[in-house]
Amino acid sequence: MVVSLVLGGLGVIARYVRLPYDTLAPGSARAVNSVIEVKGHPSYPPQGKVFYTTVSVRERVNPYEALAGWLDPSVELLPETKVRGTVPADQFQRMNVEAMADSKTTAEVLALRELGFTNLGAGAEVVEVQAGTPAASVLKANDILVAIDGKPVTTSGDAVNAIRARAAGDTLRMRVKRGDGPAIDLEAVLGAGDGRPLLGVRLSTKIQLPFDINIDSGRVVGPSAGLAYALELLDLLTPGELTGGSSVAATGELLTDGTVGPIGGVAQKAVTVRRAGIKVFLVPKENEAEARAHAGSGLEIRGVATFADALKALSTLNGSNALALGKPGAGA
Repeated sequence: MVVSLVLGGLGVIARYVRLPYDTLAPGSARAVNSVIEVKGHPSYPPQGKVFYTTVSVRERVNPYEALAGWLDPSVELLPETKVRGTVPADQFQRMNVEAMADSKTTAEVLALRELGFTNLGAGAEVVEVQAGTPAASVLKANDILVAIDGKPVTTSGDAVNAIRARAAGDTLRMRVKRGDGPAIDLEAVLGAGDGRPLLGVRLSTKIQLPFDINIDSGRVVGPSAGLAYALELLDLLTPGELTGGSSVAATGELLTDGTVGPIGGVAQKAVTVRRAGIKVFLVPKENEAEARAHAGSGLEIRGVATFADALKALSTLNGSNALALGKPGAGA
């Protein structure tokens, strides 16, 4: 009797013990057709659907949850330091919110660029200035870097590349738009961080769209929906069917140069897509082997390294117009 009470008490306590481990489990597959709205440009709602996928993350699990995750082959049990490193939880969440915002911006740029719209980038916008860094004394949130060392900056990637081309101790010369006033010239002596020159800002690309586009990401965060957003936006802006009228899932961090970067949780996402009954799943090339290992027999995995690769992959589907998209008229 006493033993059973002790064991029962330990079991109750174990439910409230939190371990420094997180679990990644299959989440949901969601069609992005209904979350993208275009105003000021003709749109052609497709019959086919592009899905993005989510992963269910449970942080600091209790011993029972850890054991269940360890026993379930579709769940990954990870030390929390592997998920977010040494970044505090609240900062990690903010970074993921910003990553989602960047993914939507990049999707818009890539889709419009495919249709011939150019010069969309208007600079690198300062999202956050880190205290105690070289930027702290000269830059403010919402500043827009339009030139570095005399060279134009149109995207956040331009700014990052310009900074990384320098060395700690170098003076970085920046031309900055602040509010509605004229551009101003500022300087900062670069510091050092993780072996790289450090300015101390988080940046996103400031773009000027030729018409209104709204992508409602809801409560989903992170960068991995970028590829799906870009494909669906492209489908919406052109007659015909990018997917041939079928359902296709896509995941991958989309960069402004068209690269499709690797993402986490691809094993769980493959399981999610398979359970949803979708037959084709586009994944970053670097994640292809892992996705195949969890896809089962009914799901076709197609690894893509670039946005162009994704269009080529879709072009093989019956009825797809991925390589024969209509171009916009004058004004591009």
